[in-house]
Amino acid sequence: MYSGNNSGYNSGQGGYSSGQGYSGGGVGGYSTQPPQGYAPQNYGQSPQYNPQQYPPSYNNPPYNQQPTYNQQPPYNQPPPYNQAPPYNQPPSYNQAPPYNQPPSYPPSQYPPSAPNPYLNQAPMGPPPMAPPPMPTQPMGPPPIVPQVVTPVVQPTIVPEPIISLPNAQGYVYPDFVTFQSADKDCEILHYAMKGLGTDERTIINIICSRDATQRAAIRRRYIALYGKDLIKKLKSELSGNFEDTCVGLFMTPPEYDAYCLYKAMKGLGTSEGVLIEILGTRNNQEIQMIKAEFLKNYGKPLEKWISSETSGHFRKLLISIIQANRSMNPIPDPVMCQNDARALYIAGEGRWGTDESTFIRIFTQRSGPELDLISRQYQQLRGNTLHHAIDKEFSSDTKELLHTILVGIQNPSAYFARRIRESVEGIGTNDSRLVRVIVSRCEIDMPLIKQEYRRLYGRDLLHDVRKDTSGNYKKILTHLIARV
Repeated sequence: MYSGNNSGYNSGQGGYSSGQGYSGGGVGGYSTQPPQGYAPQNYGQSPQYNPQQYPPSYNNPPYNQQPTYNQQPPYNQPPPYNQAPPYNQPPSYNQAPPYNQPPSYPPSQYPPSAPNPYLNQAPMGPPPMAPPPMPTQPMGPPPIVPQVVTPVVQPTIVPEPIISLPNAQGYVYPDFVTFQSADKDCEILHYAMKGLGTDERTIINIICSRDATQRAAIRRRYIALYGKDLIKKLKSELSGNFEDTCVGLFMTPPEYDAYCLYKAMKGLGTSEGVLIEILGTRNNQEIQMIKAEFLKNYGKPLEKWISSETSGHFRKLLISIIQANRSMNPIPDPVMCQNDARALYIAGEGRWGTDESTFIRIFTQRSGPELDLISRQYQQLRGNTLHHAIDKEFSSDTKELLHTILVGIQNPSAYFARRIRESVEGIGTNDSRLVRVIVSRCEIDMPLIKQEYRRLYGRDLLHDVRKDTSGNYKKILTHLIARV
């Protein structure tokens, strides 16, 4: 290996004494003779050299040996406690220090490799307020400054009396307040009907807690404040039976009677039952006011309307009633009543045919107490009632009107109790009749009507009305019946 042409020490390229040796060759770079003390032993073995004389190169260490220079500590092990880690390298700790806490070693001896920019940063938020300057002189109690207290004037609130309505059949009625002013009620009603939709509950509360005089004042002030008739406004906002009830309650009683009579006679046909119900139960003063309202509102006397819409003895009887010649004597004359009872017998059952003029004269001129006594005298004279004589001698509308006068004048509450019963019994409900009776009688004799209804039929009027109605129509009728 060390001698020969290419590998030996004396050869030309690989050896030490050839042209490429230590000194003779141009490639080996050393002398042609090996240095003193260096003598290879055998071929195929590593040369034995003195490591002190020939220190190993970093890139060419001795074979199968590791260098002996300073090495990094074994991985995952901390360095000795008093020895600083290599420069520009973070210490290799097994565990990171707790968050937001500085390391446990002295910062002066082991400064961190990189400063933490958040350690000395000012906390977020408003800057701390500077402490107040210390007083140069001891502070005493502050001077007493007299304070002028302005008295607060509280508005005087007058509590409104509450009308608590009775509870019938589990129905809870709202509480109504007393009448304050027509302008206030006009404002409430205006906003209840303003914009989209209508507050029917507010309308019911106002209407049912005011009497006819107060409602008439509200209607007058409404047109003065808002330039529109309240009844026309209600007709544009409401509908159906609820509309008819509200419109009727904002009319005065004579105006409402005239309105019902006009509706009964206008157009094709005539509702004779409305004429019988209204004209057969009103006294002289009420009939005179109805005639005046009819002429003012519809431009034609009531007598002419009746003459053109009715005929026969029925027309004669109605014309005689609206003359308002009925006696108002509360104490009947027994002799006169006995003579009238005999005259009625002779004009009816005591002869062939019927003298209708006698019946018309007595029934349109005698007062209620007088007719009551005449009926009793007739029963003593003939053994049967005057109602029996009417059924036998008359028919159709004339018979119904005579019965109405006899009952309506004597006991109007019983008559209207019967009209309500006819409206709600059986299949269906006569709503127009029910509305007309309750609206016209709710402030006159409704308590007596309820008593007569129970006496005649053994039933509760409020229960029957509620059973046959619904919605806001049911609510307003219930209030009108229950609040009195």
